[in-house]
Amino acid sequence: MRNKKNVLYIILGIIVFISIAILMSLFSVAELPVRITGVLLEAAITAVLTYFLLSGQTSQEEIKERNVKVFEAKSAKFNDFIDKLWKIWEDHSIDLDELNELNKSVSQDIVPYTKPATVEVILARLIEIAKLANPYQTSSSDRDVVDMIQIYIFDIINELSKEIGLGGEINETIRQRLSELDGYCNQWKSEIGSKLKSEP
Repeated sequence: MRNKKNVLYIILGIIVFISIAILMSLFSVAELPVRITGVLLEAAITAVLTYFLLSGQTSQEEIKERNVKVFEAKSAKFNDFIDKLWKIWEDHSIDLDELNELNKSVSQDIVPYTKPATVEVILARLIEIAKLANPYQTSSSDRDVVDMIQIYIFDIINELSKEIGLGGEINETIRQRLSELDGYCNQWKSEIGSKLKSEP
């Protein structure tokens, strides 16, 4: 703020000095007081307008800078959460500790940066995952359960992408392709594991 005032005084001083110099060279001494008064009034109006323009521009730059920082922090938090989801889902099962970790991460990293409607969808999907991840009712070998949990994970990723305005979405076609790819990965992993066990 002090820096803006200094700039304003410098601009005002330059305008007054130049105006007086021009007036003295153009008009007689008798007309000079009227002209000086006009120039000073013009300089004051110019200075006030310049001050408001600079103030408005500075405020807009501060808001823009703050928005950029918030967006960067939000993106980083969302990416970390998605990474955590995939690491947890790597073995195609989710246990109680992993669910607690996701719940804690939602509370700390997602809620402060996310609209309530998005948080509601994320929590609803995590609750569905928790129901399916019950070790007494299902297992990671149940393909239907694995597919449903994966769909819920994709839904969470889609919600976070929408929240920060990204254009990508894991739609039904992409889900099917990812599931197919996942199936091949698991198939080859299983076959390699069986072959390693059978070798002496």
